[in-house]
Amino acid sequence: MIRVTQAPEPASFDAQVRIPGAAFLAAHPRPTRIHWTGNDYWRLAHTDLYAAYRGICSYCASWTPRSPRAGLDSTSVDHFTPRIHAPNLAYEWANMRLCRRRLNRRKNSFQDVQDPFTVGSRWFRLDFTSFLIRPAPSLAPADAAQVTSTITRLGLNSDRDYVDERIAVIRMYCQGHLTRNQVRARYPFIHAEMRSQNFDLNFLTALQAHFARYP
Repeated sequence: MIRVTQAPEPASFDAQVRIPGAAFLAAHPRPTRIHWTGNDYWRLAHTDLYAAYRGICSYCASWTPRSPRAGLDSTSVDHFTPRIHAPNLAYEWANMRLCRRRLNRRKNSFQDVQDPFTVGSRWFRLDFTSFLIRPAPSLAPADAAQVTSTITRLGLNSDRDYVDERIAVIRMYCQGHLTRNQVRARYPFIHAEMRSQNFDLNFLTALQAHFARYP
């Protein structure tokens, strides 16, 4: 995860999402699961959210298709503060994050995930020897615990698909199939870690040899 700058609210958002949402909440101030059905106006913001954040999932910082494709996850609208805890934020642009569906399901109504809009610089670190994500060693204990709970809740290390995705990106870069600019555009977290850890100097040669042995 890296810091995400909140995009400006789209001009159409108020009419499409906030106003009908407010009318629904006025009638159902404490909505149940049944009440939400058919009143999920936040879904109308998905296309704008996808465009605003260039298809980059706010939580794993990797490009994701807008719609399902073979072998790939797709994006969804996540409420950072879950609807069950704050119905009044269900139709607010500032509470919406572009999120892979799989991660959205895992986050669910839990509140132990770090907000990508407020995460500190380099709180999440990528270990280029194991390809796992770790808390920065310099973090205060409370911040390190927040990073760890985020990694655990979202399965960023335990889900092999996510580890393999990071390996594939790094392999393609080492083999010359991705440029640094292409990594930055689609995998900004990996790019940020490459830059901060001086990847080309400290890891490139060893990993090129590794991937040549284990293609």
